[in-house]
Amino acid sequence: MNPLPSSLADWRFDGELRTYQSEVLEQIPAAPADAAMHIVAPPGSGKTLLGLLLAAREGRRTLVLTPTVTIRQQWVRTARDLATDDAQVSDDPANLADLTVLTYQLLSVTGDSSPFDDLARAQWTEQLVEAGRTEADAATWLATLAVDNRAQYRRGIRKRSAGLRRRFAQTRPESLARVLHPNALALIDRIVDAGVDTIVLDECHHLLDHWAIVVAYLRARIRERGCTGLLIGLTATLPSADDGTGFENYTQLLGEVDYEVPTPAVVKEGHLAPYRAHVWFTEPVPQEAHFIRRSEAQLHELMVQVLSTPDGVSYLHDQLQPAAATTDAETADADAPTPPPAPALPPEESARRGIDRALSADFTLARACGAVLRAAAPRHPLCALLDPQLFTRASTDDLLLVLARFALNRLLRNPAARDQWRYVKGALADFGLHLTDRGIRRGRNPLETTLATSIAKDHATIDILRHELRSADGERIRAVVVTDVVEAGDNRGLTGGAAPGALRVFDLLASDPETAALCPVLLTAQHLRTTAADADAVAQALERALGSAVEVEEGFGATRVLRVPGFGGGRLVAAVSHLVTDGRVRVLVGTRGLLGEGWDCPAVNTLIDLTSVASSVSTQQLRGRTLRLDPAWAQKVAHNWSVVCLIPPHVELDSDAELDRLRRRHSHLWGLSADDHTRVITGLDAALDRGTRDLLDRLIAKDPATSIDALNQAVLAGIRSRSQTHADWRIGQPYTARERDVVAVRSPHRTALVQVLPAVAVGAPTLFLLGALASGGLTAVASGALEWNLPLAAGAGIALGGGAVVALGRRIPELIRGLRRRRDPSLVYRETARLVSRALQDAGRIPFLPDTAVEVDRQREPDGSTRLRLVFEGPARVRQLLADAVQELFGPVRTPRFLLRIASARRPDAYLAVPQQIGRRRADAEHFAALWQDAIGPCELIELQGEEGLVVLRAARAQSGQLEGSGARTTLWG
Repeated sequence: MNPLPSSLADWRFDGELRTYQSEVLEQIPAAPADAAMHIVAPPGSGKTLLGLLLAAREGRRTLVLTPTVTIRQQWVRTARDLATDDAQVSDDPANLADLTVLTYQLLSVTGDSSPFDDLARAQWTEQLVEAGRTEADAATWLATLAVDNRAQYRRGIRKRSAGLRRRFAQTRPESLARVLHPNALALIDRIVDAGVDTIVLDECHHLLDHWAIVVAYLRARIRERGCTGLLIGLTATLPSADDGTGFENYTQLLGEVDYEVPTPAVVKEGHLAPYRAHVWFTEPVPQEAHFIRRSEAQLHELMVQVLSTPDGVSYLHDQLQPAAATTDAETADADAPTPPPAPALPPEESARRGIDRALSADFTLARACGAVLRAAAPRHPLCALLDPQLFTRASTDDLLLVLARFALNRLLRNPAARDQWRYVKGALADFGLHLTDRGIRRGRNPLETTLATSIAKDHATIDILRHELRSADGERIRAVVVTDVVEAGDNRGLTGGAAPGALRVFDLLASDPETAALCPVLLTAQHLRTTAADADAVAQALERALGSAVEVEEGFGATRVLRVPGFGGGRLVAAVSHLVTDGRVRVLVGTRGLLGEGWDCPAVNTLIDLTSVASSVSTQQLRGRTLRLDPAWAQKVAHNWSVVCLIPPHVELDSDAELDRLRRRHSHLWGLSADDHTRVITGLDAALDRGTRDLLDRLIAKDPATSIDALNQAVLAGIRSRSQTHADWRIGQPYTARERDVVAVRSPHRTALVQVLPAVAVGAPTLFLLGALASGGLTAVASGALEWNLPLAAGAGIALGGGAVVALGRRIPELIRGLRRRRDPSLVYRETARLVSRALQDAGRIPFLPDTAVEVDRQREPDGSTRLRLVFEGPARVRQLLADAVQELFGPVRTPRFLLRIASARRPDAYLAVPQQIGRRRADAEHFAALWQDAIGPCELIELQGEEGLVVLRAARAQSGQLEGSGARTTLWG
């Protein structure tokens, strides 16, 4: 069956397309062979118009699916601007038109009595029977639970239903008809019968599990009627491969990305506002600090009582001194001669080799045991042999890891240690570790929760707003403060304070005179509040916008509750957003569920992110709220703030959760470099300059000379004005839309890689001998032919001189190259990266790359040091693999199979780990060493085997590596 005729082909856009919109229309062919178009573009970049133009180009009846009603309304408005008649566009599922816009939920509803819930109840019954109940008893117990504790019953059903949905999503799409609500099936029938042949999937990153299968089913039904079922997927953020089956469903539908519009390109073309990323650091307030101090004391007491005992110290010793491997007598060749016994090693060297074996067997555990031994028994003989650079301060994670392993390996096996096992088990539970006889399971860590929901972050919101208000553009500030929830269910056992969430931070803003003057408003799905001073004015403004009465409730201290009878979320959100645009409200507080994806308020220019999100989808959607152009401020610049709560240096307890979240969050975001304001990069370097990052590293390392206040002063000192940021983006200037991976290395002036004489000396003796013999022979022939009577000494001198000339002449190019490297050490790093590329190509790991795909950028720092950035171009997967290999080569040595040793006459030998992708096969590693020998200079390839290999590995691990450290890896755009 051919699709019904449609007049979408007559739709016209009379405006001017953006560069990337034109490129998409030119580069993605109509009616692609795989019947799918997959486009990634940031919020505010014009995806709606682009999707409509792609659908109109196909000329077929079209269905647009959106995740929310608000987004659905945006599509309808834009479509009617293009259509020749408003009747061509519909959002009514009972009245389908040439282009119909519906929500995903309309297609995927399963009804009041979901078959998944029925299956979940049956599964629960089976589990109870397996646990020893009769079937009748199990059914009675579930029925009783459903009445006596409905919430717990629903949680159990939801948990099992979710698992069943995920498994069901892996079956054939046609089978989904069994679980869809009859109304959803009837709607799908109408869509197919209406001749829909193009499906536009807005915010298609939502197509995981159930929704993906519904779309696949709809497409299959369309194809059964003889149509194509073209899919046009539009999203600002790709889902993660960590989503497992859901990600597979997504990629099976839409395939690879056909075109990606990077956020910087949209900013440079002037269609999104320029922006900066900032970070504000804080530390727990006294009540929270008391809880953390109590945890610190508990952990210290646990270490003293368990690991400082003779049994604990014995365990640490045994972990660091595993037995050497011995030949199994039963499998040894009886006819083979017995090898002579190895000479006995001095006790100290024997102990060092034991440590080497432990690191090779389980690097993480051995390093943690060494660090803990230094803390628990600093006078133990092994401590003198532990390299402080490797066995650093025992972190909280080190202690918890060692305590858990000790409990499993020593206490659980000993019936007499049952009480101690229970003591350790209970103590570890306080840190979110559940110790069982099957191993360790991570649960909710109260320490991490305390930091994530600290009230200090709410106070940081006031600090940030004060700073923004005192800037040159303070009068233009329109801020949104976003939290995870309205009010968290628990406050970590702390008493006397409000629960974390939007309500708590709003109350704080309303009680501070400076922020209360901004007329803050709290807006969530169930709450609308403002200050007592502004309540009447806000209520009147909302009445005018909504055309309905707004009630002000009395008796809430500094705040008032506003009631808007009969209004749903969409219109109320739009009305409050209008107050922000007008400047009546300058601070809006809410949750990411309402003020995240789909919320549109172009006047907002400051985001204060108090959420715990770090995924690519959530992070980019939230940051996108501030990037829309503001018609009232042509020079708008957005500031996006992350707030991080850290344990101060004077507290020995550690928690990496906040900093890890910050780093993961910024790894998804493009931004201007804080060091070089002309570069667009990803990573924390876009928020913190090098000096601030170094200070942060020192603070995390518990340097007593650092503090949170000093860190924030460094942050403030590095902030550029909004006008400077606007100029830094160089909007309207030409740009190259490309991505490159970058690996930064430290100042190279004193590295053993830069050599002159050793490179020249390779093969010199042989060349000298050959040159001397040749010169001597020519001299003898010439003297005989010309009847010269040369003295013996003169002939020998001529021979030796000739040998020197030949040897030196053959080495002049190497000498010149070595001198150039000495003058500009960056050359050797570029050559090294290029030979890594060639080795990977020759090993078949990556396709061919020209030498120009690897470049080096040299930058002089204010302190006189040199910073090198190795820059890699090419397809994303290829350049990332190459950058990974170079980062491994120059990074700290851990557990490689092969090492390169570079000898130096004046400095200790340098050791480099042969990258894993090259060291998989011996032949590839040997080829890499040969390339090094030719391009860089003398080296020795060492395969780390046996006791001797451990000795070499020990020396290699003692080196810190060539990487810059914090900020060593990033991605560069442009």
